[in-house]
Amino acid sequence: MITIQDLYNIVGNKISNEMGKAIIRNNIPPHIADQMCNAIDAHESADHFQRLMQEWIELQQRQQQIVQTFLSQYYSK
Repeated sequence: MITIQDLYNIVGNKISNEMGKAIIRNNIPPHIADQMCNAIDAHESADHFQRLMQEWIELQQRQQQIVQTFLSQYYSK
C-alpha cells in the first residue's frame, strides 16, 4: 500500500528530477541534454512501475491469504 511517506518521496524525487533536468538543459549542449533528460524520465518511470508492481504483488499475497483462510475454515467444518 502506498503510504503518505511514499507520496512525499515521489513528489520530492519528481521535483529533484525536474530541477536536475533544468540544470542539465542550461549547461549541456542540447543534443546531449535531451538524451540525459530522457534517461532521467525513463528512470523515474521505471521506479514508478516498480512501486506499482510491488503494491500489486502485496495485494495478490493478501488475496491469497484470504482465500486460504476461507478455504481452511470452510473445510474444517
